[in-house]
Amino acid sequence: MELKHALITGFEPFGKPRPSDNRSWETVRQLAGERIVVGDETVLCHCFELPVSYNPVSELVPRLHRGEKYSLVIHCGAGLSGKVEIEQLAHRTGYIKQGNSGEGDVPVGSCVPNYSTPDILRTSVNVDGLRAALATKGWAHVEASQDAGRYLCEFTYYTSLAEAQTTYLGRQLSPPLTLFVHVPPKERDPYDDAELAEIMRDIVRYLIASLD
Repeated sequence: MELKHALITGFEPFGKPRPSDNRSWETVRQLAGERIVVGDETVLCHCFELPVSYNPVSELVPRLHRGEKYSLVIHCGAGLSGKVEIEQLAHRTGYIKQGNSGEGDVPVGSCVPNYSTPDILRTSVNVDGLRAALATKGWAHVEASQDAGRYLCEFTYYTSLAEAQTTYLGRQLSPPLTLFVHVPPKERDPYDDAELAEIMRDIVRYLIASLD
């Protein structure tokens, strides 16, 4: 079988005062370079830390997409306490909260640039099926969400969903399954970093099985 590739990202620390780390990257970095075997398929995890700044994200995320033939794209960000949230959709407009660079670090027109795709894009992943699969593995604190926060998380998600719908087809490639996962911001709330990494592995396993 041909080796498959997964693009998995987390974010740098953000906020004031700036914390020393971001739980999303602490989760994702554990998968860097890992090969996950699913039946006859092997998936190589390509992991990157994204900046919390709009212009760099709008340049970097498309460049990452175009650098490899990805079957899966999973973005991870810090979310609400007490649960993991699987985001179902992202908006093109409404981004007014400043990024890490401060004043002026908002997108022109408060919208995701460079795409003429609809205002709302939805993942093609069966989120309810994914939640059920995770529950059978003991991950009880996983919920579906339709509010990714209108900040860099949702901005990144929309960019990736738009890339999947546009440039992959232009390259005559099947679009990747694309997902955004919010993890709780604090350790053991309710999962520790190792458990969150295992949840991410289980998400990869489910998505690869969904490609068959």
